[in-house]
Amino acid sequence: MDEKVTSPVTSSHGSSLDDPLAKTDQLKRIYRKIDMRLVPLMFFCYFLQFLDKVIVNYANIMGIAKNLHFVGNDFSWMATAFFIGYAVAEFPQGYLIQKFPVSKVLGFNVLLWGIVVCCTAATQNFAGAAAVRTLLGMFEAVITPSLIMITSQWYNKKQATLRTGIWYCGLGAGQVMGGLISWAAQHGSTTSSFQSWRIMFVSVGAFNLCVALAVIFFMPSGISDANFLTEDEKALIEEALARDQAGTGKKVFKMSGILDALKDLQVWLLFVNTILIVIPSGIITTFSATIINSIFLTPKKSALLNMPAGAISIFATLAGTYVIYYNLPRWLSIIGLLIPTIIGAGLMSFAKSNAGALAGVYLINFDVAPLALIYALVGANTQGYTKKVTVNVIIAIAFSIANIIGPQTFQDKDKPKYLPAKITVLGVAGGSILVTILLRVLYGVRNAKTAAPPALVVVTGANGFIAQHCVAALLEEGYHVVGTVRSAAKVDAVKNSHQRHPRLDVVVIEDITNAQSYLNILGPLSPVAVLHLAAPFHYNATNFERDMMIPAVQGSTAILEAAAQIKSIRRIIHTNSFASIYDAAAGPSPGKTYTAQDWSPLTYEDGVQADNAPAAYRASKTAAEKAAWKFMESRPLGFDLVSLCPGMVFGPFLPEAKPKSIAGVNTSNLLVWAAVSAGRDNTLPPTRGPVWVDVRDVADAHVKALRVVEAGGGRYLLASGIYCNQELADVSRRLFPKYGDRIPIGEPGKRESHTHFGVSTAETDKVLGVKWRNLEQSLGELLPQLFEVERGQAA
Repeated sequence: MDEKVTSPVTSSHGSSLDDPLAKTDQLKRIYRKIDMRLVPLMFFCYFLQFLDKVIVNYANIMGIAKNLHFVGNDFSWMATAFFIGYAVAEFPQGYLIQKFPVSKVLGFNVLLWGIVVCCTAATQNFAGAAAVRTLLGMFEAVITPSLIMITSQWYNKKQATLRTGIWYCGLGAGQVMGGLISWAAQHGSTTSSFQSWRIMFVSVGAFNLCVALAVIFFMPSGISDANFLTEDEKALIEEALARDQAGTGKKVFKMSGILDALKDLQVWLLFVNTILIVIPSGIITTFSATIINSIFLTPKKSALLNMPAGAISIFATLAGTYVIYYNLPRWLSIIGLLIPTIIGAGLMSFAKSNAGALAGVYLINFDVAPLALIYALVGANTQGYTKKVTVNVIIAIAFSIANIIGPQTFQDKDKPKYLPAKITVLGVAGGSILVTILLRVLYGVRNAKTAAPPALVVVTGANGFIAQHCVAALLEEGYHVVGTVRSAAKVDAVKNSHQRHPRLDVVVIEDITNAQSYLNILGPLSPVAVLHLAAPFHYNATNFERDMMIPAVQGSTAILEAAAQIKSIRRIIHTNSFASIYDAAAGPSPGKTYTAQDWSPLTYEDGVQADNAPAAYRASKTAAEKAAWKFMESRPLGFDLVSLCPGMVFGPFLPEAKPKSIAGVNTSNLLVWAAVSAGRDNTLPPTRGPVWVDVRDVADAHVKALRVVEAGGGRYLLASGIYCNQELADVSRRLFPKYGDRIPIGEPGKRESHTHFGVSTAETDKVLGVKWRNLEQSLGELLPQLFEVERGQAA
């Protein structure tokens, strides 16, 4: 970070929108307005698409089969017709939402399917019913991709998780309301030619039409035409989203990505698992009321008794949302949600009492939530734009196949118990657990290739302060390490720092901006991972582009280019800095909390034209990290990327790597030295960059990022907390009273944390589980070394 703090700037509209505290408050208020406009409309759209499906479930116990003269398995085929239409229309609907405003495509589809639902009431035979259900499936194929796109247009990734969970609850709400509507409609005339199930379809269709008009006229096509937001509010939202999505790169479509997806065993396990998970959902959506009616034999009572199943569905959906939001192990969560499904299937199939069978129907509704976790697994374990698109299409095909299969398990010859269909639910849920375990084994095997000692790991810039500790931590864990340095003169120094450890080799790569330089030396070694730490920083740099920007940016892309050609590599850990998170132009920003989701707005050009070395350094770290993420999106790759962003790195030197003079101390530890050695009565220097972390915790984070499967594709802030130079002086004086004449007194007890931003490492704590050292632990070992270096220098 820079040694000076710039003042907040004002927006072009004359307001203080660039004050981060004001931004935070305004964003909360703006998102309340957005939530009030968008979330109810999305909820009702998802609610209606499920209600439209589930009322067929209720129509079956209200006499539709008899009134339309169904024979044999006609009802099952009518249910299947919907999903055939759904599958056929997936690609055309996908084209429409890419070509036209997604909210308008959604609104007109809701309008059309509302008309089709109303028309269902006019059908007189199986052919008519199958035709309208096919059309309904074609129009409703738009719902999930459109709502996902709308959510991503307006919300960042973390916000989107919660909002998706809310509108996904429309599924359970549709089941509850469907039962109530069916019960009410059954109180109509039983002798009229316009039977109760026809009344139900007209009522639901009419409500669809009302919601469709609301979507068309009140849901904006995007942020730019949101007339309920001011221009300043739109600018704030766009800025927030741009930061969240920074570094995602261009959407480059390549045939190699399709082939990579088709050859990936993970993809086909996810395909099979999707089918197994969705089959019970398809069965319950269409036949739960029929199953309940076979138990209690009264349609009205069956309609009411099916309503609690919707409440179970809502609970399961919220549980799945919690799992994704808090990044719990997804594979384990899938199994946890499937266990109630298996219990329910067993009760439904074999329970002797009506209450037990009914409880089984309810428990099966836990099956709705694991599908969201499948989508999360796809996102977390698929690299490259083309491959992601291909895998999502494959999963969508699996969804359609499962929904076509599900209704066909209910055969007319098996009524009234439908035991084969019930046992199918039991079997596929159990099969899904087995496939989920196989997925976890596959991920473990792939990760083991990266993580398990004595695998070979490359550490670039191995002579650096952080890199020395990373090498030591890797060696302690049993890895074979190959360190790279830029000159032959540094080879022996690195080896000596680790007492010439037998599992440490050091190689020279002079040009760190040239991929071939890495490939020539590292290719034959077959490393499984790279810790990229080579990024020079000099306060005395004069040509910022030559000395900082080019080595940082081209150095990052060079190691990635080389890794792309070394098939053994499974993970790259890219060491960045809090500098790529921190917005220096925003100033101290009291009340602002930086997380790994934040990005510095600096660009490559800002670094070239910077006024000083710290500003150029911040720009170099930001540009290098964005270049790395952009590279990851540009093509299918056999490895993933982890980005680590430490604050100021303090802490002791390795015993064999202590510098010979204070001039040789690394930049961040020099800040500590300046704060504790100026003299008892002298003024403390100003704090430079108030975020700090112990070097040993940084090394621990690198090892854990190497070994934790779920860390792949993540960005993590490394910080023990906030400090100020007065705190450094106070802690040092308390720990080492003998150095009291050297440590400035300043204003004991005064702290600066309330005057500037804070940081949160919640995501890092959750995924990597780093146990952060405090200042006492860090300074307790560093200060004796620094004073020893000074004494040795004087001698």
